[in-house]
Order: sequence, then structure tokens, then C-alpha cells
Amino acid sequence: MDNIKLDFQKHIDAGRCNGAEWIINYKNNIYHEAIGYRDLELKNKLNKNSYYRIWSMTKPIIGFAAMQLIEKNFLSLDDTIDKHISDFKNLKKLSSIESNLNNTTSLENKPTIRQLLQHTAGFTYNSCDNFLAKEYEDRSLFHSPSSSLEEEISKISELPLLYEPGSKWHYSISIDVLARIIEVVTKDKISNILNENIFLPLEMNDTNFYIDENSIKKLLDTFEYNSDKLKLTNINYDKRKLILYGYPTNNKNYSRGGHGLFSTAEDYEKFATMLINGKNKNGKELINVQSLELMRNNSLNKELLPIEITSINTNKDEDYENDLDGYGWGLGFRVLMNNTTQNKFGPVGEFGWSGYAATYFLSDPKNNLSAVLMMQILDADKNIKKDFYNNIFKNL
Repeated sequence: MDNIKLDFQKHIDAGRCNGAEWIINYKNNIYHEAIGYRDLELKNKLNKNSYYRIWSMTKPIIGFAAMQLIEKNFLSLDDTIDKHISDFKNLKKLSSIESNLNNTTSLENKPTIRQLLQHTAGFTYNSCDNFLAKEYEDRSLFHSPSSSLEEEISKISELPLLYEPGSKWHYSISIDVLARIIEVVTKDKISNILNENIFLPLEMNDTNFYIDENSIKKLLDTFEYNSDKLKLTNINYDKRKLILYGYPTNNKNYSRGGHGLFSTAEDYEKFATMLINGKNKNGKELINVQSLELMRNNSLNKELLPIEITSINTNKDEDYENDLDGYGWGLGFRVLMNNTTQNKFGPVGEFGWSGYAATYFLSDPKNNLSAVLMMQILDADKNIKKDFYNNIFKNL
């Protein structure tokens, strides 16, 4: 832990990070630290169990909820999405990735629940470098802080897919579609489903799609790392950045599938630790071992590897690294398949995910270890996460 703290202090001193909080649970020994500041100017101390926008770390929770419902026969992995949302019955795909909306063809196969979890269903993200992503942005998909999940998914159903389902791995809004399907099959709000099936059994009392007024002061502000100036700045609200997505603190009716949750390091550590055996601290099973194995083992054919996430702003210069090199994808998580030159220490089978503002988690069944890192930095320097990760596994 001392090494981790020293590394974070170096990143703070160099202006790459304002502050961070992390928890490591190794064989039920908890190491919890926070360092640095909540802000850039006033230097207010960052305290443990602050609140964070966890962005895409919402996705594994939604995926887990879907797998629970599959166990209860609400859903099947091979259900096509139009079985549950009829708006998708006439779905088409672009004739090629370069095509415009007027150049579409019929699908050979409809996308399935499994492909939503795999990110192979054919959807994209507003920030990606393709024509359909630009259309998502032009239609302000997910920008609203007040629209319902149903309304947003209805807008998506009016647009074609980027590619034939199952033919590519492409990180996307597919988990938002999955969250809406969960609402349809349960006849309930996704927030209620998460609360009943995950948050209450795990005592994740500080995780939700909103923050109450008494706790709002514990929410960290978000900053951006400027790689040209090599320092943190206030956010630049450029078009085609996901920071334009709605992420309100005080709308109790708000919900999404791909982002939207607020959480704390302590809360998310409970989720990450549960993923090792599927049980809460009292031994109550939240999911069976077979479902868990499906989620945390690679599910992609070798033709779909390697996986990589890029955006319209990605600069593949000489320093560029694909931080998913060596990873496959299960049903909701990245999964380490083999070590690489940039990941020499991680154990094969380590899995987890991360968030847009530099939140990150991993679970490692082999070593009975989980770790959660919380920051609020867009385009964070990748060495921060890499140092955190390497310090854990180098010193086991």
C-alpha cells in the first residue's frame, strides 16, 4: 500500500491527478486509502467514501442483473431483442460502416441478449468515429437529464445497426438496450430491480441513480487531463464527447444502463468481491457459479480479437497503447486471456471494467482479490491505472 500511495503522490505532484481513493480486498483483508484533493484550486482534502460518477462501471451491474433474471427464466441469452421490444422488429444495418442512413440492408440475424452483453450486437457510441455515431450525437441520444430510458431506446430503434450482429466487437450503448429489456420483462424500473436484487443484499446503501441532498457535498467534481499541457484542467465540453450525456444528481426518475450510477469505493468493493464466488458476506448466493463462469470467461471467437476501444478523438501516436491488449470479453467484463508487454503481472482470469472518468475495478478469483480505484478525471493518463495495477500484482 505504501508503494501505491507513493505513486499516487508522484502523479499528484506532476499535475496528472488531483486525488484518488482505492480499496484492495486480499483474502478478506481490507486496505482502504485516499490521497490528494477534491478540487484543483482550493485544495480541499479528498476523504474516504466520497461519491463518484462511475459511468461505465454501471454496465457490469446491469449485466449481472440480467444474468440473475436469466436464472429466473425471465430472459434467455438467445432471445432476440425484438422479442421484448417490438420497436426493433424492423431493424436494419448500414450497408457498410462508411454508409449513410439511406444506404441500409436487411439483417441476416437479429441481435440477441448474449450479443448485447458481448458488445457484438451492432450498436455504437456517440463518441465513435463512424457515420452512425455522428447521427447518435446529432439526435442528442442520452444527452437529456430528464428523458426516460424508454424514450431513449425508442430513439435508438429508429436507426440502423452499424454492422451485422455477431460480426464485430464494438463497445456501444447495448447495455442501455439491455436495461430497458430488464424493465420490460420485470414490469418494473431498472432502479428497483438493482436495489432489490443487488444493492440491498450487498448493503450497497450509497449506490443509486441519484444522490440525496444531504450527501451531494460528498460528490467529487470531474476534471480533464490535457495531454498537450500535461496537466488537469476544467472540462472542455466538445461535441462528440460522452461528457455531454445527461448525468443528473437529483432526478429520482432517472436511469440508464451504460452509465448513470453514483457510488462509493466501499460500496463498489462489495460488488467486486461478491463476483469472486457469487455470494454476499453472509453467504447468501446472488448468482450461481455457472452464470458467474459465463460472465467472467472469454465469450468471443478468435476472429473478434483483439478488442479495442477508440473514439473520434483517439490519437494513435507513438505513445499509444491499447490497454485491452491481451483481454477478451465475457458477458459484461473484460477478461485477461494472456500477458502482454504492457501487462506482465496480471493473472490470467482477472476480470473487471472501468468508467469514463477513470474509475476502475478488478476481481481475481485465483488470488481471492478485488480492487477498486476511484477518480474523476476524463482522458486520465493511463500510467496512473497501470501503476495501481502493477503495484498490486507485482507485490502479491
